[in-house]
Amino acid sequence: MLGSGLSTEGILGLVLMMNGKCVGGAYPTIPRLCGGIFLLVANAAFAETFVDTNVVSVVEGGHWQEDGVGEGSYRIIVVNQGFEHVSSRVVVEWKSVPTETHDAQIVHSVELVKGGFYSIGIPEMTFSKDGARVELRGTATYTPAMPVVCRFGLSPGGKVARIKGCED
Repeated sequence: MLGSGLSTEGILGLVLMMNGKCVGGAYPTIPRLCGGIFLLVANAAFAETFVDTNVVSVVEGGHWQEDGVGEGSYRIIVVNQGFEHVSSRVVVEWKSVPTETHDAQIVHSVELVKGGFYSIGIPEMTFSKDGARVELRGTATYTPAMPVVCRFGLSPGGKVARIKGCED
């Protein structure tokens, strides 16, 4: 099970042990104890984190279509780093739609903003038939009174056009 630190064989062994040994008899607390241990292991298994704890924003939408690749949506991910001077790293992904035989895939991924320079809020996206436009607003990491605005154009094929850089 995920996140528990136990292998499939270990869990199977625990279940077999419970089935064969925890039968009540003269000691009715043993089955309860084994059941409680099993519930704790199961709870730990489902407590695994699937999203990086530094991800602060994910915005997804729009539609792209690329010959020979497929179609899907755009996804913008903002990841914060640091603790005293927090900065953001911003990545755009071209995510395919799932099919009957495959889960959704990340087809292209491009870093829009490198970490270390700016602290970015929630991205704003607008869409057109040609792609998407992303606007990022925030502040300079070491000069918080200095607002920044960055704009990018996205199109199929993992293409990014810088309309206005954060440093402009």
